[in-house]
Amino acid sequence: MSDESSPRIINLDHLAYLVVSGNDATKFLHAQFTNDLESLPVLHWQYTGYCTPKGRLLAFMIALKRGENDYLLIMDNSVMEKFQPRLSMFVMRDDVSIVRGDAGLRGVLHALPDEWKDAHSPVPEPGEASCHGNDCLLAIDAQRWLVIDETGSSKDAASDSDSWIRQDILAGIPTVTSATQEAFVPQMVNLDLIGAVNFKKGCYPGQEVVARVHYLGKIKQRMFYATIEEGGDVSAGDPVYSAAQPDKAAGTIVSVVADGGTALLAVLQTKAVASGESLRLGSQEGPLLTLQKLPYPIPDLAAGTEDTDEADPQA
Repeated sequence: MSDESSPRIINLDHLAYLVVSGNDATKFLHAQFTNDLESLPVLHWQYTGYCTPKGRLLAFMIALKRGENDYLLIMDNSVMEKFQPRLSMFVMRDDVSIVRGDAGLRGVLHALPDEWKDAHSPVPEPGEASCHGNDCLLAIDAQRWLVIDETGSSKDAASDSDSWIRQDILAGIPTVTSATQEAFVPQMVNLDLIGAVNFKKGCYPGQEVVARVHYLGKIKQRMFYATIEEGGDVSAGDPVYSAAQPDKAAGTIVSVVADGGTALLAVLQTKAVASGESLRLGSQEGPLLTLQKLPYPIPDLAAGTEDTDEADPQA
């Protein structure tokens, strides 16, 4: 059993990042993402999404404003193949550079090592960052930090990214991977509930769809936290079924971790959740999902039982 009072440093091999800089970087990125980068202070970070024109998420990321017109975009490594060229396609005549970062990405759980406290004094609060050169320390929450480690100071970190993914699941923070790219509008994975969508900012790809869902529709699919007791392979993108509708999936797995008991996030029909339907992985005979409590409320459960029009018929 791990000592939760001692620092635990892990390699985040499932993550990658881009460095976006240039005189037009803020203007450019603000016009691409779901959140408001123009109002983001230097050495602060926020969650944000990048959508197709149809409002479907191509990427979900942490956007760190390292300096004026200097950003790090941290996301699941598997989405980079589509995301980076798509983002670069819109640069055109803007003074913007987009390059792949090559520093190590580490996670720290439970407590910061004393030498990192000294190096990054004062230690940043959640939502803030401290950068020295190209090394950055981002405070994710009170017991979790993300490190951009160009100098290799944590090269002996353990290869245990599942521990980080589990904390994201417990916090209700989604992941968009290559298996789920273009599967969800932002509200389906609760981006509006974790502060990753700003409905008052200007246009961005997919903004009309995202706004229509927000202002005119009732969200009939939301992301929930669940566990399963039985073993078996579970992957992002796997379907979830309900006995109430045998011929159509009632949800989709967003992210999952198996070590220490299978925990997952899944986009599920709010009607099925509100009605207490039995939800099973992969088929009607698959492992049973046991819903657990997220750290934030889901506002659309009551609406899920009503027959109402929805702004996005696929949301």
